[in-house]
Amino acid sequence: MNNIYIFDSSADFQNDLKFDVPTDKFPLRVYVNDKEYIDKITITDEEFYKHCLSGAKIATSQPKTEEMREKLLKYSKEYDDVYVVTISSKLSGTYDTISSIVKNENLKNIHVFDSKSGSVKTTYILYRVINAVENGIKVTQELVDEFVRKSLLVFTVSSLEYLERGGRIGKAKALIGRLLKIKPILSTDEEGYTFSIDTSRTLDGCVSKMREIAQNFARNINNPIVIGGLGVSTMKPYFDKLLDGFHVHSIARIGPAIAAHVGPEVFGFVIGENFNI
Repeated sequence: MNNIYIFDSSADFQNDLKFDVPTDKFPLRVYVNDKEYIDKITITDEEFYKHCLSGAKIATSQPKTEEMREKLLKYSKEYDDVYVVTISSKLSGTYDTISSIVKNENLKNIHVFDSKSGSVKTTYILYRVINAVENGIKVTQELVDEFVRKSLLVFTVSSLEYLERGGRIGKAKALIGRLLKIKPILSTDEEGYTFSIDTSRTLDGCVSKMREIAQNFARNINNPIVIGGLGVSTMKPYFDKLLDGFHVHSIARIGPAIAAHVGPEVFGFVIGENFNI
């Protein structure tokens, strides 16, 4: 099989992680005080965190359309099949843009899938797609949706500011949360929207509830595995407590494209069935 797998840079994974198959990515763009950076290429995670914490104006944009078109045309000619896994179409226009390019250019050997999530869960879905294709299984969006349902992303943030700014949480809810010093426990649903599972007044409380939620979910999974994600290092003591006792596959830093929407003070993981590539 002569396949290549492409993902956008919202997929967060450990730097030394190897997929052992041909891969490439479409980098999203981030803006700091209106200056454009290429996600994870011209700005590092730590640099972006510092900008966030200093109060800089932050924004994001999907990958450049023409650059995506050029890569898709190139790989369509070079490979038998091209598999693309994107951030949730409910969180970004990337999936719709790529699907439009594929349709308009009549690229019949390119298969585009909506991960219905972001960050480490998109990485988990990417692994499941690679595993299925490389083992001769035909991958459809319906199968990807099954991977989505049988895995759980759970994360928390110390501030509601970024979620409010990005329209992920209403202003009234954000205000009440700030007044009561509530910290949300968040996930993405089967459609790809961000939603709140629970809340706590402390990060330690979040950790306890997140562990309970994940353990309950894992009871229905064979050989569950975790991919963790962490923002600023001040969250690491809580992150370590969260991961304790779970089968951890890898640990990623949360990249600028995701941190722009949830803030740098974030940590969590995706838990799902183990995969073997």
